[in-house]
This record gives sequence, C-alpha cells and structure tokens, in this order.
Amino acid sequence: MKKVMDRDRIVRGRPNAVDASDTDTSANKSSDFFQSEFQNEKRDSTQLGKVFDATEITPEPILRKAKVYEYRPPKFFNDYVVAGLNNTNFGVNRFQPYAGGAGPIDPANGNDLNGLIRMGTVDLFEDYKISGGIRLAPNLKDNDILFQFNNLRKRFDWGFTYYRSNVETFLDTTNGQQPADFVRQHSNYYLAHLKYAFDRVRSVKVTVGPRFDRSIYPGFSTFDLKVPDVKKTYGQFSVEYVHDNTLNPTMNIWKGLRWKAYVDWFTQLSKIKSTEGKFLFNAGFDARHYLPIYRNVIWAVRAAGDFSWGSQKVVYYLGGVDGWLKIRENQKVDQNTGEVSYRYFDPSNQPDPDADYAYQALAVNLRGFKQNIANGNNNVVINSEIRMPVFSTLLNRPINNAFIRNFQLVQFIDLGTAWNGGYDKFERPSIRYQDGTDPNNPITVRIKAGGIGPFAGGYGFGARSTLLGYFVRFDVAWQMDGLFRGKPQTYLGLGVDF
Repeated sequence: MKKVMDRDRIVRGRPNAVDASDTDTSANKSSDFFQSEFQNEKRDSTQLGKVFDATEITPEPILRKAKVYEYRPPKFFNDYVVAGLNNTNFGVNRFQPYAGGAGPIDPANGNDLNGLIRMGTVDLFEDYKISGGIRLAPNLKDNDILFQFNNLRKRFDWGFTYYRSNVETFLDTTNGQQPADFVRQHSNYYLAHLKYAFDRVRSVKVTVGPRFDRSIYPGFSTFDLKVPDVKKTYGQFSVEYVHDNTLNPTMNIWKGLRWKAYVDWFTQLSKIKSTEGKFLFNAGFDARHYLPIYRNVIWAVRAAGDFSWGSQKVVYYLGGVDGWLKIRENQKVDQNTGEVSYRYFDPSNQPDPDADYAYQALAVNLRGFKQNIANGNNNVVINSEIRMPVFSTLLNRPINNAFIRNFQLVQFIDLGTAWNGGYDKFERPSIRYQDGTDPNNPITVRIKAGGIGPFAGGYGFGARSTLLGYFVRFDVAWQMDGLFRGKPQTYLGLGVDF
C-alpha cells in the first residue's frame, strides 16, 4: 500500500507528466519493466537474413524487339572534283585504231597535253559510285567524254562505262611511200564490268561490250569528198586476273608484289572488207616486284609482254616511255646539210604490210631509243629501277615542301624487243639510218641496236619530284652498246613510274 502511494506521489509531483496508464496500453505488458517519457520503438521491419523462395525470371531476347531499318534512299555527296592537265588516257582505250605506221603514238587522244575535268559522287556507305570526265584538247576538237557507274554493295561488283574519243591524226595507206592522209577518228565504247574479289589480294574482272570506230576523211578537195568513211564495229570480251599485295608508303614508292594476266577477244561485227577474218586475240601479263633496300629506297623490277594473233592483230611500237611530253615537232631538218631526222618516232621502220592490224599500242618502257625502234604483234619488256627519295631518306624529320619531300633519284636498266609473226623471229631489233638528202634515191643502213641477246637495251639516270601539283619525270638514257657512248636520249614525262 505504501508503494502505491509513493508512486502516486511521484507522478503528481511532475506538472507536465502524463499518466502512462491513460496513454499507453502496452505499459501493462509484462515485458515493460521501466517507464520512460519516450514512446516505444516500432518493431524492426528489416528483411535481412530472411530466406525467400526464389523463382527464375528469363529475360526476353533483345533481338525480338529489334527492327531493321532500310537504308533508303541513298544519301549522295561530292567525292572529288579534279581539274588540271593530263597526257595519259582514261584507262579505257588501251588500243587505238591502226594508223598505218604513222606516228608518234600518243595514248591521250593524239595530243601531248590536254585539259582535264573529272567529277565523282558516292553515297554514304560507298555502295554506289558515279563519275565522269571531260578532256579538252588544245585544238578544242580532240575532246573525250567519260561516264562510269559502279555498284559495290556486295562482294560481286558490277558497273558500266561509256567513253567517246575523238582524234585528228594521219593515216598512212601507202606504206610510207606517200604522205599520210589527214583523218578524224571517232571511237565509242559501251562496256559492262563484272568483278569478283576472292580476298583482299586476288580478284578477277570481266569486261564485255561493243566498240564503234569511224574514220572520216575531211573534204579538202573533190577527191576527198568521194572517199567514204571507214566504219568498224567490234564486240569485246576481256578477262583479267589481278594479284596485288603491295603497299604505297609514299609517292612513286611501293613495297610488295603485284601482277596480272589478261586475255582480250575482239570480234568484228560489221561487214568485213579488207581482212581475211573477223577475230582478234590478245594475251598478256604484267608482273612487278618492289624490294625494300633501306627505309623507302627500293629496287623495282618489272616484266611485261603482249602477244596478239588471229585474222586481225594488234601492232606494238617499242621504245620511249609512258607519258612522254613531245612538245616539239617530230621531224627536224638540218639547215646546213638538209638531212632529215626524227625526235620521237622513226617512221622508216614500217610494220609488216601483209599483216592485218586493227589496233596499235605502245610497248614501254625502253629508254635510250625513240618510239618504233621495233614493231610487231608480239613484245616483251623488262625494267629495273633503283628509286631513292633523297631528302626523306637522309632527314629524320617531317618535310612540308612537296618538291623536296618527293624528290627522287633513279638508276634504271631497260630491255625490250618486238617482232612480227612466230616465235622463231624473236631477235634483237635494228636501228635504221636513212640519208634523206636525195628523196629519189634514199640510202638506208640497218645496224643492230645495242643490247643483250635478243633484247635492245638502254640504261641511264633520272630525277623525279612534284612540281606545281604534277609528278614530273626527267630521264637521260644511253643505248647499251658501250659506256656512255654517243648522244643520250632525254625524256620528260608526267605521271609515276610502273
């Protein structure tokens, strides 16, 4: 009884105290041993340590919700625009219509230097490429037009090419006995291309389509008006196998091996008038090996050959270099003696008049000689060059000037031969010296050209570099008949070497 009274006295002696019996019913529980002015803590609701029965949830594959959005239409943008000077062909017309032995031979529509405008467009994924070009001749007449389309979406590539070439040239129909006739030659190509790459190194390419050639005799006289145009239509089928495992670390320098072998089959579709048959076959190869010597100094070796047969053939003119700038006239006359000589092409070495030639081409490089040191439907050329980029090899720092960076010195040796007919006529070419002082009684001397075995040979030195945005080559070469004997032959050309 005393304890109860004491408790009641304590509670009542606190003015702000609240009777726990009135506010907390849990105070009567047996677990509450002490009284406090704080409320009881809530029960712990944590789930730590508690074990639940788990069920495996399989996520839905993400590809089930993925969608393929078609890339359509293709987005095209400007790939390149090139304007400048050019003296090589577009790579389409490897063969020119046969001019009867007249020269010089200029693969770039008969002119040494032309204006060139090329444009190309490509889509975002580089699946479709469209390109075209116009080449303007100095006379504004020998102009060329090129249009190309290529589909590169898959491993099997295809496309087509339209090319039109116009040439004002001379056609020799008298085998050198009379001056050549002035003609205009028009050629139109409609070619389809099919290409399959086996891997990054090997590929095969097929080209098929018609080619239309037309020679027009301008009407300078009444007789010329009566001469009909010469029209020929050929169907072309070409197969080319390419192996290219090279790298190009800098301008005109490669490392590795590349080669190709090809077969061309032409069939004359138009009416046959002056030949015995309508078929022309041509097979060839071109192999190049670039061996590194020190840094970017390399030894470049090349072997190439072409062989034509059939009722119609291709004549190859041996001598000179590719991209040769023939600025002056071919014929020169000594003012004192009246002796006639030639700078670039020797017309005295006429092709076989009994052979039916449909097309003509160059067999280069053979430095030390003019064009037409030899000709025929077969040719073999071997080249050896040591190329040394001088400043980029000797200096261990970047060079900003293009002329100094790309300046190269070259030492070369060239061997070559061309012949007509079977392989039993495989022999060294000869040089013809003709006395032109008396046109009624010319004297011709034939001497074997300098060389090795059946090959005519030349050697010399050259320099190359970039000048005003063009890669310019200058070579000085001697015939291989002694050590720097005689007057050397000089060459100025545009474009890189093989």
